[in-house]
Amino acid sequence: MTLPIRRRFTIAALAPLAFFALTFISPSLPAAEAGATPSPKAPTRPAATSNRQIRAAAEVIAIDPAARTLRLRREDGNAITVTAGKRVTGLERIEVGDLVIAEYGLARALSMRKIPPGDDAGAAPTPAGLGGTPQRRRIVADIIAIDDRTGQATLKGAGGDIVDVVFRNRQVLARFRIGDRVRAEYADAVAASVKPAGRTIPDRRQSAP
Repeated sequence: MTLPIRRRFTIAALAPLAFFALTFISPSLPAAEAGATPSPKAPTRPAATSNRQIRAAAEVIAIDPAARTLRLRREDGNAITVTAGKRVTGLERIEVGDLVIAEYGLARALSMRKIPPGDDAGAAPTPAGLGGTPQRRRIVADIIAIDDRTGQATLKGAGGDIVDVVFRNRQVLARFRIGDRVRAEYADAVAASVKPAGRTIPDRRQSAP
């Protein structure tokens, strides 16, 4: 049956209004009930890793066989402290003054906060743990380098000790700047290998004048 022209016009005019009501006025269903696929979560920033291994020639300036810790002076003149891992053998044959080739990772930062310049209190290390277990230490130091890509900061203490620490959460490191004085707590770097060098540490090479 053919509808009158006026009725056909009325139905055509009401169709957009019905679509609008169904779309914007009717209560929306949850995504799961409506069968819609939930939008994917934004990718999280990956945590920094502390698997980097450093190989360096160094002079032994202190050793604690019971705690399996060694204080080493590197070729650049800076001193570091490492804990010998459980696979490192022959520590009983290493003495102060020996030259060694050490392979070690980065110290793991546990906490760090800014302090006013000139505040040097609270830099003593905590008591030693079990042999081969990284010691927790505290240090008052200046930040001399920051690598935002790896989440690593280099700290220099008042005694000249250098500590390369890595933060698992790189967003924490974003609060600091080079030159800040901080009080930090960290777990010692772990040495995977400590072997006698068998020769003197070569002098730093310089360009010809």
